[in-house]
Amino acid sequence: MKRWLILCSALALPPILAAQQPPDSTPRTQPAASSTPTSSSTATAGVAPVTTEAADLVKARIARVLRARGINPALAEYWRLHDADSTSTPESLLNDLGYDLLKQSRVDDAIRAFRANIAAYPESPRVYEAIGDAYLAGGHRTAARDGYRRAAELDSTMTRSRRLADSLNAHLRH
Repeated sequence: MKRWLILCSALALPPILAAQQPPDSTPRTQPAASSTPTSSSTATAGVAPVTTEAADLVKARIARVLRARGINPALAEYWRLHDADSTSTPESLLNDLGYDLLKQSRVDDAIRAFRANIAAYPESPRVYEAIGDAYLAGGHRTAARDGYRRAAELDSTMTRSRRLADSLNAHLRH
């Protein structure tokens, strides 16, 4: 296990390493702040711009449901809001939520959030890299490799994903 952690740190996996450390003893009332900034004019080809205010309101609402009732109702609320207005639920919303859950060592919940993000954004390489991070944190190396591999297939510039997929593939062969 120690060799694996050294390999992961050499490949720059700070979210995973943070997720493997024991949670702090301070009670959390809100998920950690987003590591991915939301722009008020985030527009990519074919995707409507997302306003920061709308996305922040949806994120806060889902975070409240998550704290009060758990991951299943939070994802149900996400889908309800996504179906009503998909522009209010950007890809970064569940990605941020998933990484916040990883930081709290809630790996299974993070995997569920990332799976929902894949269902909502199946052509995004970032969602596959994120689920690879969650699977790796949970010790599911084959699934992690597959997530990283899919991210690299969708976007050849995802060098971190390609490196991790190759490293995991080599590790799984031995």
